[in-house]
Amino acid sequence: MKWTKLTIDTTTAAEDMISYALSELGIEGIEIEDHVPLTEEEKARMYVDLLPDEIAPDDGTARISCYIDPEVNMDELVKQIKEQLDEIEQFLPVGPKTITIGETEDKDWINNWKQFFKPFRVNDHIIIKPTWEVLEDKKETDTVVEIDPGTAFGTGS
Repeated sequence: MKWTKLTIDTTTAAEDMISYALSELGIEGIEIEDHVPLTEEEKARMYVDLLPDEIAPDDGTARISCYIDPEVNMDELVKQIKEQLDEIEQFLPVGPKTITIGETEDKDWINNWKQFFKPFRVNDHIIIKPTWEVLEDKKETDTVVEIDPGTAFGTGS
């Protein structure tokens, strides 16, 4: 199935308000792309296998994307979003407010996250390993906790 991808060019200052407005329009799940750096506290709480080599400097811009069922009347939805952006602009800098419509293929979202969940060491002797991974650096004294996290664990560790 193909989905309609709707992207709004905006500012980091307006991200939260626009996200809220989209949820009020019935849009569930959005993607925010910005250059706001993570704090050291946020990095310490994260389990991330791959961090980008270079992070662009925070320029105050953001892109908010959401994926819409192709059955939705896009003209009406875009009209409603523009009205919301105009209302938010009375209180916050919203930026260009450019709305781009595209199309994307449906993917196996429920399973694609597995490629990023790798075995990791909790301490010197305990390893957490998903069932689909092969453990190559196991020591004789290691205890391996093998789990099949599924979606109950969300997307984090």
